[in-house]
Amino acid sequence: MCLRNWMWTVVGLMLVVGPVETSRHIARAQKAQDRQDHQHTSPHGGQMVTVGRYHLEMVVKDHQTVQVYLYDDNLKPVALPNPEATLYLRLPGNTSHTLTLKATGSGAEPSWATTTDVLRDVQTFEAALRVALEGEPRNIRFTYQGEHTGTPHTHGQGR
Repeated sequence: MCLRNWMWTVVGLMLVVGPVETSRHIARAQKAQDRQDHQHTSPHGGQMVTVGRYHLEMVVKDHQTVQVYLYDDNLKPVALPNPEATLYLRLPGNTSHTLTLKATGSGAEPSWATTTDVLRDVQTFEAALRVALEGEPRNIRFTYQGEHTGTPHTHGQGR
């Protein structure tokens, strides 16, 4: 008799807890799906990536000026947390180059920027921006493929 009561207790708990646990998984899956379906066009026509609650946009102008903008989740410019950032480039032919980007534009559109001639004849390259966000060092990866034209960016692609 005691075993039968225990079995009904377990079955009852499964009926109550099972749907609650399933609904939590559905809510998480829906939230992730909503976040991935949310898209932005980059404000300056560069490549956008998401890192936590931040968006970063890398823009290359005239194959010599590199700028990286920092935005919040609503694409509002954010004050730069550091006066410098390091950009590691991997160029065609497996050539590496390191650039130091300096904070510029203390107004509404601050960015880290530098000018270089190493990108003069380069059509594609990979880059890793090394910068501290919220006190943690981050490596944010970009892939440059010619001049971007504001390609839509989907959440969840950051690293």
